[in-house]
Amino acid sequence: MKIKIPFDRKRIRLPRIKKQARIPLVIGAIIILFALGTYFHLLPSIGSLAHLFEPKVTTDPLQSLGDAATPLSADLAKPLIADFLASPGYQSDPLSVQFFDMSRGTPGTWHWDFGDNVTSDLQNPVHEYAGPDIYNATLTVSRGDGTQKTITAYDVLDTRQAAESQMLVDTIRTGSIKKGSFLSFVSTASNSSVTVNGARVQLPAGSLVKIRANADTTGTLSLRGSNILGCSLADATLFMNGTQAARGIFSDCFIPSVQSYHANLTFAIEPTYGEVREILVNGNEVLAGPQNSYIVVSEDSQNPGKDLTVVAVPGYYEGSASRYSISPALIASFVTASSLEGSAPLNVSFLDRSAGSPDSWLWDFGDGTSSQEQNPTHLYGSPGSYDVSLTVKNEDQTDSTALQNAVIVTPPRVVANFTASPLTGPEPLTVRFTDQSTGFPTSWNWTFQETSWNMTFYNTGSTIYDTSTNQNPTETFTDPGTYDVWLTVNNVYGSSDIIRPGYVVVTSPYNISTDDILVKTGKPGYIEQDSSVQFIVSNTPAAITINGTYYDLPKGAVVRIVAGSDQQGDITIDSNRILKFAFPDMAVYMNGNLLAGGRIDSIYIPYMMQFQTGLTYYFSPNSAQTYEAINGQQYLSDLDNAWIRIYDLGINKQGTLSLISGKNTTYIEGADNQTVQDWILQ
Repeated sequence: MKIKIPFDRKRIRLPRIKKQARIPLVIGAIIILFALGTYFHLLPSIGSLAHLFEPKVTTDPLQSLGDAATPLSADLAKPLIADFLASPGYQSDPLSVQFFDMSRGTPGTWHWDFGDNVTSDLQNPVHEYAGPDIYNATLTVSRGDGTQKTITAYDVLDTRQAAESQMLVDTIRTGSIKKGSFLSFVSTASNSSVTVNGARVQLPAGSLVKIRANADTTGTLSLRGSNILGCSLADATLFMNGTQAARGIFSDCFIPSVQSYHANLTFAIEPTYGEVREILVNGNEVLAGPQNSYIVVSEDSQNPGKDLTVVAVPGYYEGSASRYSISPALIASFVTASSLEGSAPLNVSFLDRSAGSPDSWLWDFGDGTSSQEQNPTHLYGSPGSYDVSLTVKNEDQTDSTALQNAVIVTPPRVVANFTASPLTGPEPLTVRFTDQSTGFPTSWNWTFQETSWNMTFYNTGSTIYDTSTNQNPTETFTDPGTYDVWLTVNNVYGSSDIIRPGYVVVTSPYNISTDDILVKTGKPGYIEQDSSVQFIVSNTPAAITINGTYYDLPKGAVVRIVAGSDQQGDITIDSNRILKFAFPDMAVYMNGNLLAGGRIDSIYIPYMMQFQTGLTYYFSPNSAQTYEAINGQQYLSDLDNAWIRIYDLGINKQGTLSLISGKNTTYIEGADNQTVQDWILQ
């Protein structure tokens, strides 16, 4: 039932409310409406409504979206971007690929799927495929905040003959143009030529020319707009019209235009540690910095218009490339710092030249010995041919290299040789012999034989010779005469002998100087080689200086001075005191042993006895004013050209010997045993 209440709109009038009463009325209306809404659940409760009036400003830091713990005021993380480079042809194996991680955003882990059900978690793995096919490789990188990115590269073996790349390889390492690389073309210019072994070889127009590397070689190649501007190779062959025209060192070329051009080149940067300035592929840098990669660039082109520059040392390549590979690897290698061939015992120094920063080395020298040094030196004691191998390791790689017949050791050739001193003097003469044989002899046989006797008498039991098996014997000759010395040396590989006839000369005991002599002349003279004096130091102090070295001479020392050559000098002996004996080449012996040899700078012997002389002084024929008197009797007193030889020049009855030698004057006052002279007819 509906109730209808009629009313007249025109008659209803609301009372006017004063302006001051409107605000309380509005508030009251809101309260009534809110109460009705709450009762019928049309509005939130009073507790919930209170949240509408909470302040909108807080002292807590602002949070990033998603309620992340990092405040928005912190730096945003760099985006993680997966990226990599696949380089087929690792170590020249077409089925092996070096993968280089190029990801950005600091990834912490890597997971590779090579497309053949094989995976790896290394950052830069090398993978070898089982056979030719199209393989798609996928890299997934992730980092600690859980971010993960994936990228896939298609046909990583490059089986689809991708377009050539523009390569720039700039290093300070050594490169080489590989064996078999060649340039072939038809020369179209009549003035084309190459220089081989210093000789210019003309390439007539229409000639079919091929230049081929005979071995891995250094050199340069330069092509510019169909012009071959440079072609210097250390070892190559020139063919013309199918016939070898020259072989050797290519030092220059001038080839202004060609047809039927074909370049098949392989250029390699050797795998030694060194600086790679940069490697660009189509303008993008793929490698730079110190490292040991084996870098191979190949170009097979028939377009002569392509520019190309190849320099082996230091390694540089700029131009197009059909294929390239970059293979960081541990590569064992070694060289030697000494000769690999010689007679036993042979010392060989080995130098490690391995690439890849190995941290351990194992050498096998081929003679049952080994070493773990990086650069060992090994002594080969026995003749033979020896193989040498080196195995190197680092954290995850091992590599070995071996060189067959690397060291050849020949039997040592023994060669006899010796020296001795003194070689002349009065009997008894003690001579010290010094073995100077080479080839490491193990036994010595000396024979000392008077020259007048035939060597065939050695086995007759005669006592006119002496022998010794010492390496460095000392022999005393008690009889005057001239003696041959024979030395035979032996080792297990052979023997050698040497004979020196008339090597030792033993004179009679010193003669006594009986005649006083006085000589004043403008003739120059000299003491003859092997002249000598001998005396005993009767008291000290006594000393001599030889080559600047001072030597004390003890009381009782037997001193012998022997001239090593013909020479001028000065002697002053006064009242049996030796005050001067200045000569440039003398050997001084004390008690039979060599004290020193050379220049006598000074001498002081204030007390001596038993002075003996074997000095021989000689004036060569020369026209000069000469005065000579023996025992007061004058023999020469005018201008003459006589030669004079004075034997046993010594001290006179007053104990005096004075010898003053000048360039054009000589003064002698002393004594002699004999004077021989003769005149040269004018």
